[in-house]
Amino acid sequence: MLVTRILRALNEALDQKGGLDVNRALVLAVSGGMDSLTLAHTLRGSGLNLIVAHLDHALRAVSAQQSEALGVMMADWDLPFISRRVDVNAFAKQEKVGIEEAARTCRYRFLFEIAHAHGAQAIVLAHNADDQVETVLMHFMRGSGMAGLTGMAPFSILKQFDENIPLIRPMLGINRAEIEVYALNNHLQPLEDESNEMPVYYRNKLRLHLIPYMEELNPGLKQSVLRSAEVLRGDNALLQRLEETAFADCVSHEFAKEIVMNRKVFLELDLALQRRVIRRALNYLCAINPDFGFEDIEKARQIIISGRGAVDLSLKTRLEMVGQDCHFLLQGAKPCILNLPQMKEESIYTLSINETLSLNQVWQINACMLSRTEFESFSEEEKRGSNHAFLNPSLLKLPLTVRAMQSGERWLPLGLRTGRQKLSDFFVNQKIPRSARAAWPLVLSGESVVWVVGLRIAHNWRLTGDEFGILQLSLERKP
Repeated sequence: MLVTRILRALNEALDQKGGLDVNRALVLAVSGGMDSLTLAHTLRGSGLNLIVAHLDHALRAVSAQQSEALGVMMADWDLPFISRRVDVNAFAKQEKVGIEEAARTCRYRFLFEIAHAHGAQAIVLAHNADDQVETVLMHFMRGSGMAGLTGMAPFSILKQFDENIPLIRPMLGINRAEIEVYALNNHLQPLEDESNEMPVYYRNKLRLHLIPYMEELNPGLKQSVLRSAEVLRGDNALLQRLEETAFADCVSHEFAKEIVMNRKVFLELDLALQRRVIRRALNYLCAINPDFGFEDIEKARQIIISGRGAVDLSLKTRLEMVGQDCHFLLQGAKPCILNLPQMKEESIYTLSINETLSLNQVWQINACMLSRTEFESFSEEEKRGSNHAFLNPSLLKLPLTVRAMQSGERWLPLGLRTGRQKLSDFFVNQKIPRSARAAWPLVLSGESVVWVVGLRIAHNWRLTGDEFGILQLSLERKP
């Protein structure tokens, strides 16, 4: 019986979160089509705390009318109904993404908003076995690897929206023919979306043309695809455990729009794990339905192997190398460079004696005066270390200024007795990554650069040996 199978699948999926709580809400995503109506109809008499959520994408002339009709239907079924109309077309233009991706993003944002507002334990979706076949074949054709060939999971988490509210798909084991029989027997009246029959979308082309043709060659195609996906899901679970360990070893920082990975650790991985770790980083950045094919993964891998450069990837993602760090970025975000001293490009700070200045969440500069005796107690290695600047304070204008490089700025680095060198050329000679130069901190006395932080002091403020007091500037990691 369809009702029993759906309830059993729902319970099995929620066992991963401690079991089904009959008192907590379940948000049912209902479009009004046959699949989602069947889901709502089978669960309405279950005694569960259900909330039907419907998003009108405003893509069709009749969508508002259908949304209203669906509300009337849910009221007849005595189910709470929440709907919203969103201009998906405008959102797609604003975000510069395709209509299908925009619709998914808007839909999930809406569903999780409802789930949060009602303290829901899960969001329940009506994807069925035929949807699963389409998904697996679509991923296969895009070269998405084993993870894509496993298809949709009965239980999944979208961490970008919520780490505790799962997506549940209790109808993945039920084919479309069974759903049609149930809908017919129970006199359900689906609100059909005519765009589902338009062969302009990739998935529609699969469903309407390719799969029927493939079934002529192999009548058992769908079952074969589903069995293969099930086998691969088990294999993938094992590989995922290895992947999680490798990913944790490689990644040094995770931000909302950036993953920072250590190149040296990455290169020690086997080829298969390299590809999986790249895919995981990109999937982290894309909130909904990430779909990265072999070409994206290999483009990224080759950049990491080369150790330099950058590459734009699908879904507005990008990989950029900064030194030995691999920065996976989203939507034009700049690399957050934490292993090198950086500051906000537009900021200007003052630095006084016996003061510590914070540059960012990792680095700070400390300024203090030393006697000649204190200076002599330092080892030669410390005196020559690039993270310390020992300066003649006699001609310094205090307080010092700390800012980033200005266009065309020049200075006189230690060792250069005549002429002046462009700071941009100095950074090139020091092999400082291009993306790190614009925000590299400089310490100035008046308008003169006295220290390119962590690299070299200016020639005019070098020690000559007759100083009684010495200014020490230190680049330090925050405790």
